[in-house]
This record gives sequence, C-alpha cells and structure tokens, in this order.
Amino acid sequence: MGNWTTKIAVVVFVLAWVGAAYVYLQSMRIIDRQYVPVSRNLPSITDPQRLKEGERLATLFGCAEACHGDRMQGAVMYEHPLNGRLVAPNLTRAVRDRTLPELEAVVRQGIRPDGTSVFGMSSSSYAVMTDEDLGAILAYIKAFPIQPERQGESDFGLLSRWRLVSGALPIEAGNQVHQPWRNTFRSNETRLGEYLTLLSCTDCHGPDLDGMPKIAPSLDRINDYDENELIDLLQRGMAPGERPIASKEAMASERFS
Repeated sequence: MGNWTTKIAVVVFVLAWVGAAYVYLQSMRIIDRQYVPVSRNLPSITDPQRLKEGERLATLFGCAEACHGDRMQGAVMYEHPLNGRLVAPNLTRAVRDRTLPELEAVVRQGIRPDGTSVFGMSSSSYAVMTDEDLGAILAYIKAFPIQPERQGESDFGLLSRWRLVSGALPIEAGNQVHQPWRNTFRSNETRLGEYLTLLSCTDCHGPDLDGMPKIAPSLDRINDYDENELIDLLQRGMAPGERPIASKEAMASERFS
C-alpha cells in the first residue's frame, strides 16, 4: 500500500511539474511576442488652456488620482504570491523617457517600446482617443513636476500565467478594434457621449458594456436611473435611496466628481 501511495504521489508531482512548466513556457511565448505599432505623431502642445484641459482629461480617464497614484508617481496595484505583481508605472518619468510616438503606441495600441504587449492597462479602451486629447494629457503630465518614486516592474505569478495561456487575461496589443477618432464630433451630444463612454466605461464594464464578472455589472442597468440619479452615481458614488456603492464612491472621488 505504501509503495502505491508513493508512486501516485510521484506521478502527481511529475504531472504538476510538467503542467507548470508548460504554462510557464507558453506564457513566456505570449509575453515575449513581438508587435509592430502603427507610427503616429501627436501634436506638441504648449497652450495653457490645452494644458488645463489635459489636467481634466488625465483625471477623468484615470491617469491622475487613480491607478498611477495621486501624483502620477506610480503604484503597486496588487501583489499576490500566485498572481504576481501589477505595477502602474511612474508617469512623470515615463513621459520624459519616451518619445511621443512611443507613448502613443503604449496608450492607444498597447505596444511597449520593446515591441511586447502591455498587460493590465486597457489600451483597447483608449484606442479611440483623439490625437488632440492624448496630446493634451501627455503635455500636462510632462509639465507636472517629476516624482522620485520607483515602483519596480510588474511580474507574472503562476495563476496570471495560466490566465494568459487560457485567454482569460487579454493581450492588449492584439485587442485593438478601434482607430483614433477625428476631432469632429464635439457638437453632436450622442457621439460625444459615445466617445466618453468608450474611454471611461469599457475598462470596467467590458467592450460591449455588458459587464465583467466580479468587476462591474452590465450597463443595461442605466435604464433604471433617471438623469439626476445617474449624476449622483457618477459624481458621488450613490445609488438611488442614498445607498453608497463602495467601488463607485472611490471612482467618483478620484475621477468623475
């Protein structure tokens, strides 16, 4: 009986080791895969009004006061022995270390300067952002005082690698479904609303706004709100009846207020 138990334990160990090795090697193929960005130039912005608009947009779309920290100094978003480490980089350094085309490729195409994909940042949501808006955001960040913090690099744990191999963790460089919009829609309220929704809502509620499990519900629920209730939800994080929603409270205070 003891010999059989030992043999079974050895077989299980070998299978687990082989499985882990397979996941690691396949995930490295995905992580190291090379992509070639479309070369796009952005306007170099110095106008004070556009810089002020860049500050507003950087807050609205989550560059400042959110994932990257209150001073855009970078932040460790989570750290777990099996999932690894997800780091939002120091943006005040990144805009000084990279060219505008390199920054554009990261933000709108999900491609790093070394040709690999970004992970953990929804570049597919930002793909529609106009040249003017992205240029204003980057100009504002570049004018912001450089912050000294260095957060280190993101790292993939075994579970994150499995999610990559199984397709559950999106490869942003291969997930582009939009092209940048031309800045000709501002006077059309519906088109402006579509633009803001694509940039601000799809990251949590999914590309089709039908929700993401354990993250955010389908936006079909918006039909249950009148205009004032929706404004309260976005700007204060309050559902009807003054019912606070924790995740929305944080996002409202950081971005949408």
